[in-house]
Amino acid sequence: MISGGCSLISVFLVLTFKQSELSKTPENIMWTLCSCLTIIIIIIYVIQPIMLWVHKRHDDAAVKEEYVFFIFLTVLVSSLAGEIVGKHYLVGPLLLGLVVPPGPPLGAAIEDKLDCFVTGILVPVLVIARACPFMLSEIRSSTFVVVQLLAFFSFVGKFFGTIITAIYSETPIQDALTLGLVMNVQGVLDIQIWVRAMGLKLIDREIYGSLVLTMLIMTGSISVVVKFLYDPSKKYVGYKRKTIQHSKPNVELRILACVYHEENVPSIVNLLEASNATTYSPICVYTLHLIQLQGRATPLLITHKTNPTDPSEMNPTTRIIKSFTLYAHHNKGIVSVSSFTTISPYSTMHDDICSLGLDKRTSLIIIPFHHQPAILTQSKSTTRIRRVNINVLKKAPCSVGILIAKGPTKPASLGGMNCNRSPSNVAVIFLGGPDDREALAYGARIGDDINVKLTVIRFMHSGERNQQKSKEKRKDQDTVNGFRLQTAGSKNVEYIEEMVKDGVELLSSIKEIESSLELLIVGREHGKVSSKLLEAFNEWNEFPELGVIGDMLVSSDSKTSGSILVMQQRPQKKKQKNSSKR
Repeated sequence: MISGGCSLISVFLVLTFKQSELSKTPENIMWTLCSCLTIIIIIIYVIQPIMLWVHKRHDDAAVKEEYVFFIFLTVLVSSLAGEIVGKHYLVGPLLLGLVVPPGPPLGAAIEDKLDCFVTGILVPVLVIARACPFMLSEIRSSTFVVVQLLAFFSFVGKFFGTIITAIYSETPIQDALTLGLVMNVQGVLDIQIWVRAMGLKLIDREIYGSLVLTMLIMTGSISVVVKFLYDPSKKYVGYKRKTIQHSKPNVELRILACVYHEENVPSIVNLLEASNATTYSPICVYTLHLIQLQGRATPLLITHKTNPTDPSEMNPTTRIIKSFTLYAHHNKGIVSVSSFTTISPYSTMHDDICSLGLDKRTSLIIIPFHHQPAILTQSKSTTRIRRVNINVLKKAPCSVGILIAKGPTKPASLGGMNCNRSPSNVAVIFLGGPDDREALAYGARIGDDINVKLTVIRFMHSGERNQQKSKEKRKDQDTVNGFRLQTAGSKNVEYIEEMVKDGVELLSSIKEIESSLELLIVGREHGKVSSKLLEAFNEWNEFPELGVIGDMLVSSDSKTSGSILVMQQRPQKKKQKNSSKR
């Protein structure tokens, strides 16, 4: 920010003096400076208060069209004012953009109206138009070499200056290298400055062409290198495996509950209520409200106080926090809640989820399914939310549960757990594999509550018993034996084994019981032998992130009226195996 600010001020002064020199009117400098100062004063003391007033007035509502139109008109007027006083037409809008309140509702409303048109049409057209005033044949090799040398020394100075400062601030070396490269990226504003300098005869067409080529080479190369260097998921590789199955008994269970909309809260709270928090095995819940980054440049991770907020200041985030706070208050001493909000683009939102799960050492991340049959939301971002969920499944440092709410629910603003009750009829579908073992481990925890009727149904292929048991099958059998030993004598737990011939018989058996359940827990994927039962259904799998059984349960013809939890156990990666051997 300091570097960019100093550069803009110095460029502004140089161009102003050069413009005055060409006009041969010394008083032109004072006129330009005073006019620019007047524009700045009007923007800060007139326009900014109006924007802040609009921002506060629409704190939890859509901004009216007339206010957005007024801001667009202000942009055009400020651009015209910049030209009138002899400066570039971008000076006014650039200063105006600095005083727009970031984020929703005002910043988000402006971005919704302009982002697609500006980034999709205006910026590409502008860049192409600015690249047309020169031809490659006009650039001499000697000029190009000189420009390249100047660019190289400028790159080296900023690169090493950034790295040294970052390392001194105890930033990891790889992140410092990435930051040093990013600081050398150039964009549309630089091209506009060069065009203005060419108009004032500070540079000629040959030098301008060399600068554009240099920017193309440097920015293009840096983009590729940064994409290769910066991969936030690499830090999860060496992370100790965190799952419910491999957690020690009678220890705190840490859960990261993600919320896209406040309608997601009741089903999540119900699941947490069913998770059987006790004095010996309490639950620590980290709630994360996920908000799309709009109308601001910098992503944010906000830590909230868990005390209920003043009702007069309620917004979606505070209502979500209050719902989880009431849930913790209802289970005082055995449940603790910490609330966070992340404001980031959907393309990188999964990194925020995984990073928080890593920092808080959670064993389970709960994410709502992008399409909730029981909730009629007005969201237009279901496709992008689905992409976030898929990325979390790929990169999460712990187990992940996708929660689908199919039963009736009520808004979070009513208190969440006060308007819903914990599910008392729960079933676990077990075929085999790590995901099913994780589902069984979570179901076993729920079954420890004597008020919950837990049914575990193990489906086995009719020809499976005659086959030699693989290592994976032995793990499945050991897990089932451990569960049966743990729940022996429990009147509220029922274990059923059912033989099926094929996938059709398997799915029809599930359909017979689905309507009577309030919560159904299934694994996302299953063991190799069990997966053969479902191979024929892969072609009709609409949502692969749910697996075949989860996809069937969420379909429109499913009779399930309760919630569905699709579990994925964090896979044990090869690097972890090697490190453990060492």
